[in-house]
Formats: sequence, C-alpha cells, structure tokens
Amino acid sequence: MLKITREQMDDFRQRSVRGFQERMVAHLGERFPLLSAALGGQGVTAMIEKGLGSAALHGIVKEKDVCRLIELLCLVRDVKEGEPGWMTQVLDLATPANISARLEQLGAMASERLAQAPEEEADPAQKEAAAALSSGEAPPFDERAGVEDPVTPCPAAPGRSG
Repeated sequence: MLKITREQMDDFRQRSVRGFQERMVAHLGERFPLLSAALGGQGVTAMIEKGLGSAALHGIVKEKDVCRLIELLCLVRDVKEGEPGWMTQVLDLATPANISARLEQLGAMASERLAQAPEEEADPAQKEAAAALSSGEAPPFDERAGVEDPVTPCPAAPGRSG
C-alpha cells in the first residue's frame, strides 16, 4: 500500500502554490503589461503574495477566484498596505457559495471609484487594469481547483468499463 507522509503532502502543496504564482506572474504580464512593468518583478511577486494572504484570510481557495482577487488588488494597487476597507467589508460578507459574485461586485466598485477619480490622478497602469477587468474575459485558471490543492480534481467521474 502506498503511503504519503504529511511532509510529502506539504511539499506537494508548496509546489502547487509556486506553480500558481508562476502562472499568475505570466497572466499579469499578459493582461496588465503597463502595471507589470511599473511594479517590476519584485512588485508583481509582492502583489501576488499579498493577494494569496488576503485570499487565505477570507477563505477564498479556488484558483479562478484567487486570480480575480489579485487582479482587483492590482487595480487598487497598494502593495504595502492591506486591502482597502471597502474591499474588506464586501469580502467579510462573502460565503463559499457567493464569493465569485462578491468579487465581481468588487470589480464594479473598483472601476466606479477609478472613474470618479480626477483625470490627473488616474495612473495609465490602473486605466489599463480597469479596461482589462471590464472586458469580461475570464481568467485562465481552474474553477474547481484550489490554489493549494496538490491534485486537480477530474472534471467528471471516470466512465466504467464494461
């Protein structure tokens, strides 16, 4: 019988998170090139780590939802501070059943706040991020898989051979 130790599972989880982070860096570079250039490699990594911490705090585990949260944090773009209070208020009301809807609500709120800001305060990188988020394009991350899941679940039950 095959046994997997706790240490091995922890290693699988760490590798899974690192893989997500690498894919997230590439995703942000493609989706937000101005922002990625403005933040630099370390800034992008810090933004992703901040997003992972925020996701863990709010119980957000699906890759797709964590990706959306990180995109939103890029839009409001404050690497050093925690998430803005208005985001925290919405996320505190989220449940596993409605987290995707809450993240979309936050996207609308962030875009609205950016639109209301004086034109001279609007950063081109933030405008780019807002445009990318409002495009309605779905992030290329799994709906079912959690960021720390060492094994991605099958999309359907395997068929039985007869």
